[in-house]
Amino acid sequence: MAAIPASVELAIRAAAEDVRPASHWLAQSCEARGVPASQILRLDLCLNEALANVISHGGEQAMASPVRLRLHVGGDAAMHQASVTVYDSGPAFDATSVHPGELPATLDEAEPGGLGLRMIRNLSDSLSYWHDKGHNELTFGVRWGGA
Repeated sequence: MAAIPASVELAIRAAAEDVRPASHWLAQSCEARGVPASQILRLDLCLNEALANVISHGGEQAMASPVRLRLHVGGDAAMHQASVTVYDSGPAFDATSVHPGELPATLDEAEPGGLGLRMIRNLSDSLSYWHDKGHNELTFGVRWGGA
């Protein structure tokens, strides 16, 4: 039996109808690599928010090129980790440097936007960004203890 590779990739369009297939791919790929369901849920919520941001704010540049997704699962006997990298061609945007601002005290004070980045930060154990040759690379990851 062939070993399952630690990393797997998928290319999708920057389109709302490709988000659900991306979530399905992530769940299947994580399950095949032994990622616990609770960690898959965290990664999936982050992925959905990251893709929503690419679709909403990436503009023509993001729409013109595939969005690449990369899942990597690794670790050792003491600690496991899984990360997802979202590669897109939209304008440079470092999600790690944006301050999410204060949460509104009431619903009346709430304004649309900004909660997706807060969610990604709160759900992931690691978050990094890199911009290279016209491409954004946002990586978020989760960790869990070994068996």
